[in-house]
Amino acid sequence: MRRTRNLIALLMAAVMCLCLFTGCGSNDGNSAADLSSAQTLADLKGTKIAAQAGTFHADALAQIEDVQSATYPEFADLLMALKSGAIDGYVAEEPTALSVCQSDDSLTYIPLKNNDTGFTATAADVGIAVGLKKGSELTARINEALATITDEQRAQLMEQIVTLASGGTVTEFAVSCPAPETTNGVLRVGMECAYEPYNWTDTEGTSLGAVPISGEGKDGLYANGYDVQIAQYVANKLGMKLEIYAIEWDSLLPALESGTIDAIVAGMSPTAERAQQIDFTNTYYESNLVVIIRK
Repeated sequence: MRRTRNLIALLMAAVMCLCLFTGCGSNDGNSAADLSSAQTLADLKGTKIAAQAGTFHADALAQIEDVQSATYPEFADLLMALKSGAIDGYVAEEPTALSVCQSDDSLTYIPLKNNDTGFTATAADVGIAVGLKKGSELTARINEALATITDEQRAQLMEQIVTLASGGTVTEFAVSCPAPETTNGVLRVGMECAYEPYNWTDTEGTSLGAVPISGEGKDGLYANGYDVQIAQYVANKLGMKLEIYAIEWDSLLPALESGTIDAIVAGMSPTAERAQQIDFTNTYYESNLVVIIRK
């Protein structure tokens, strides 16, 4: 009988230790929050929300009350963290959420509206523009090219790119310009090639509008996405050959300032902080910020 009681005591002790280790389902950082009914930023209070480091998304986390915030260096890391349950959600633009959720039916997103039910954000925070070196003569020329694209065409192009990123078929882009018969220079553009639907890496190069990635060790790799098509349109308008370089996010500004690339076309927002370091064109797309979550 004592042996049975001792065994029971040992089992109870083991269970107590396990509860202490796991938190017994409490909201201590190991349990997942149910955000399926969340509709506003206030509904995210106390949850584990992450964002990509070095972006306005990371700054926006401070707007969530009592948030358990985290940052990850790459966008793919955020997706893995969400699927594993390490985080409850992560901040992204709505086109990115559409692309991700169409590709994975276990995910959805909270359709927040900036400055209403969502994040307090300016046009510079949620718009994306081409980044250029201070005083670059390309700024005015690229602005002239971007001005020929209507708002309707920009929206249509994003819909098409999201379709393409999700495995759908697109036969012709809403924003396109014939390549020049002869070129008057090279436009070297840097982007991550890892941030759908703005830019991603295509290993086959068979998708509509795919552009070879330049640089050592990039043979057989192609870039595609909204940024790629905007960059191609601009290059064609300027009579230049487009070269795309896959560069990590944190290295884009140094690459531009060192002259390794001529422009950044990478879903980058023209924030006041960045504008102190580089010049920006007018924005070529604007979007709401959302939070991607598990269903």
